[in-house]
Amino acid sequence: MLNNDNNKRSKTLHSQLPLAAIVVVAVCVYLAHKFQTSALNETSVVNGIGNSCNFVNETCEFLIDDKLSIASFSIAPEVEESVTVKLLIPEGEVIESAWIEGVNMYMGKIPVLLDNVETGQWSGWFMLGSCSEPVMKWQLRLNIEGKDNPHYLYFVTQQ
Repeated sequence: MLNNDNNKRSKTLHSQLPLAAIVVVAVCVYLAHKFQTSALNETSVVNGIGNSCNFVNETCEFLIDDKLSIASFSIAPEVEESVTVKLLIPEGEVIESAWIEGVNMYMGKIPVLLDNVETGQWSGWFMLGSCSEPVMKWQLRLNIEGKDNPHYLYFVTQQ
């Protein structure tokens, strides 16, 4: 009788083993996907994916506090060229200061000299320095009056 019970348990265990393996694999795939997605989200700003400028007619859109903002450049930013930028930001927002920094190579703080043209519209210029990197990632940092954290717009230049 005892031997018969052991055989039943053994058969039950063997029949459930493939199901358990499928569940374990499914959980592992889910966790790997979740980890990979969260890692991408955490590094998206560093890699220039978040608020990244994909130039369309030298214009790109970005968000300030989940509100649409637009940056229009006189030319696609290039090193050692004077670039004029016009910013349309949400009404009521005031830019205290702005500068550009290198993301993948330290280039110091490049000032963006902005003037308030009218409510929500700013205009100014900057000039990027040359560097040894063939592809350079940049971040335009906008410090908004009354905001604790700056807002960024990312773009790339190629030599």
